Amino acid sequence: SFIICIPVVFYSAQPFFSAAIRDIKTHHLSMDVPVSIAIGAAFSASSWATLTNSGEIYFDSVSMFTFFLLFGRYLEMQARHRTGRAGNALQNLLPQAAIKLIGEKDNLTEHLVAVSELVVGDIILVKPGQSIPADGVIIDGFSSIDESALTGEYLPKKRKLSDRVIGGTLNVENPIHVEIEKIGAQTQLSAIVRLLERAGEDKPKVAKIADKIASYFVACVLISSVIVATSWWFIDPSQAFWITLSVLVVTCPCALSLATPTALTTATGSLRQHGLLITRSHVLENIANATDFVFDKTGTLTKGNLAIENIAQCQNNQQALEIAAALEANSEHPIAKAFKPYLQRSADNIEVTLGEGVQGKINAQTFRIGKPTFAQQILKNNTAINAPSDKGHWLLLCSEEQIIAWFSISDTLRDDSHYCIQQLKRNNIKVHMLTGDNSDNAT
Repeated sequence: SFIICIPVVFYSAQPFFSAAIRDIKTHHLSMDVPVSIAIGAAFSASSWATLTNSGEIYFDSVSMFTFFLLFGRYLEMQARHRTGRAGNALQNLLPQAAIKLIGEKDNLTEHLVAVSELVVGDIILVKPGQSIPADGVIIDGFSSIDESALTGEYLPKKRKLSDRVIGGTLNVENPIHVEIEKIGAQTQLSAIVRLLERAGEDKPKVAKIADKIASYFVACVLISSVIVATSWWFIDPSQAFWITLSVLVVTCPCALSLATPTALTTATGSLRQHGLLITRSHVLENIANATDFVFDKTGTLTKGNLAIENIAQCQNNQQALEIAAALEANSEHPIAKAFKPYLQRSADNIEVTLGEGVQGKINAQTFRIGKPTFAQQILKNNTAINAPSDKGHWLLLCSEEQIIAWFSISDTLRDDSHYCIQQLKRNNIKVHMLTGDNSDNAT
């Protein structure tokens, strides 16, 4: 037992001794002080009993005590790592490499470089489907940019010449040339990550109170141990040492010092995994006193995935869906993904008009799908079109001869949104919604 306990005390328990020495030097009492005294005293006394073949030995208790303390810290560290991984997921939005353009405007050559090598002023090429590696401005081309990972908005935003783009967002439709304006810690994505790190480093009020109480508690434990040792020295000197040691072990404020930060870290990490980012540590304390909750719509109350809600003024729904799916087959736009399950045909001569819609040919016949004002332009008879009266985001599919169908596209509600709002209202909390969508989509 003596041999086995040596590495436990001098290696495994080393963090406790190091922290205790540091705390004593800085005049700050923490749980490491009584823990170190208990482990050191028990091991020393047991070692003396072993060498002199007298008294009791407690090597098993020393090993067990050290194990449970380290296991508690291991659980706390695991919680911190889970919280850190949530922040790393944001950093993973940035690509590892980028296409840098070198040369004159009419004679540019492409070079694949690491994102870390980019500097302000570099010109990069971002192809459709690629992530933008840093904040910058478009100097050539136009496209739609999917910013849902940062803003939650499912519909890509139109970006043209001189518009700014954010690192970590996704280029959807056309290749663009971007001049780098901000890199590294200066980007918006890094600013979000710093907010998360600040929340992790900043101690909430309850944690500060726990630390303060623990400090006073340790002082009381040490004073009590001295009183107990003195008292038992006069009562029964043979029992004084072990009873004093028991006081140190039993009154160790492990739960007080470990439970509070572990609970807060675990709660923050769990919230991040569910998409809720805590930027101030006091939020978890103050949320219990909240009277109003304000929700964003897209990606919060809704899934952020478009689906076909309704089809109107259509003679053959299946045929209309197949035509629309063929036109949208090669697009990465969120609206196009709603039609992907119905892909049965192929279309030729696809032409994409940014922010308007798509045109193509199927069996030598021209079709268009998109905004009504865009799609109706190919109709040979310029009669007025009557859009469905129902609320929603309507797309028009038509050929040169006729209107084929109207599609209502909507973002579906999350399965737990209704339950969440009901529970908040039952607790007399007012619920509000803010959204950048138009009123029809919001209702």
